[in-house]
Amino acid sequence: MKKIALHLLVISMTVSACQQKKYGGFTVTGTIKNAVSPKVFLQELPFGGNEPIIIDSGMIEKNGSFTLKGVAKEEGLFRLVLDQGPDVLVINDNDYIEVAMDVKQYNKYTIKGSAASESLHGLFENYNQQDSVLYAIFNKIDTLQKQKASDSIVNLAIGERDVQLKKINEVVQQFIKESKSPAATYFAIGIASRTTPAEALKALVNETAKKYSTHAGILKLKELVNGGPQQQAAPAASAHPLLNQQAPEINLPDENGQPFKLSSLKGKYVLVDFWASWCGPCRRENPNVVAAYKKFSNKNFTILGVSLDDDKEAWLAAVKADQLTWKHVSDLKKWESSMVGLYQFEGIPFNVLIDPQGKVIATDLREGDLEKKLAEVLK
Repeated sequence: MKKIALHLLVISMTVSACQQKKYGGFTVTGTIKNAVSPKVFLQELPFGGNEPIIIDSGMIEKNGSFTLKGVAKEEGLFRLVLDQGPDVLVINDNDYIEVAMDVKQYNKYTIKGSAASESLHGLFENYNQQDSVLYAIFNKIDTLQKQKASDSIVNLAIGERDVQLKKINEVVQQFIKESKSPAATYFAIGIASRTTPAEALKALVNETAKKYSTHAGILKLKELVNGGPQQQAAPAASAHPLLNQQAPEINLPDENGQPFKLSSLKGKYVLVDFWASWCGPCRRENPNVVAAYKKFSNKNFTILGVSLDDDKEAWLAAVKADQLTWKHVSDLKKWESSMVGLYQFEGIPFNVLIDPQGKVIATDLREGDLEKKLAEVLK
């Protein structure tokens, strides 16, 4: 049996990605010693098990200090990631979370201000100890079988395995029972699913759903294990509040610092594209946006890029590097930009497609969906 990489979830379901916290934003700060690279990122781990989303990035100062910020509409799972280095799992159960880590002893990191994050760190240490014992027993069984040991000796080792499996399950189940954090519980259930029988896991999830009856991730987990109709409910849940509404005015400085208004583009189909130079998924999506622009820009269609950068040089360098040849604006305030609340998005990349009358006719068009929608309206 291979050791678990504890920062990965093994449960698959569908909920929203980068989320905006109903009780405000949160800050992850602290000190990191002996980092190979000064770059540091804050990622969200979507409950759907999808690719982590970078929601902020920064640099580690010479004294080791760093500060990153995020937003979420419920308690979720986030990861502090060092470029060319380890990572730390963080839960946003508090507005201010402090992490201290030495890369040379990264598993001994400390977290202050987040009881949920501290509890998971304790679970990891306990689980790792038990998992090491279990790993050794599996190796022992494998060796005995290769040596063609007697059945009685092999069966004794198998008995040890079963005892240790029960013990490791009890460690996780006890954590789940005592945890006061839905996000930490969700993560622990992902760990438990490796060794817990299906019916026992189902009972564990259903009991957890009673405890956290309003948490989206836990509810989706309940639907998954019970075969619930989560797919039927998805379309209504995914409808954006601005869909079929007039697009709010945007009036921000352009690349040259001059004010530019969205309303100046009225009469055209406009894709308002929210992105940032530091956002990996945005940069990977940019070639699709470029391809759509080249294909439809001569058909009464244009794009307005709205950046959530705070570094003008990095923003303009990314515009040039990715060959984004349309109009760009930014207030250079990252997640504190007024655009986040005005357009009610929870993560980037995000976009809205506006018709010539200024009404939002589609949102969050990714990959092939963008060209498909443009082909539909730009006949």
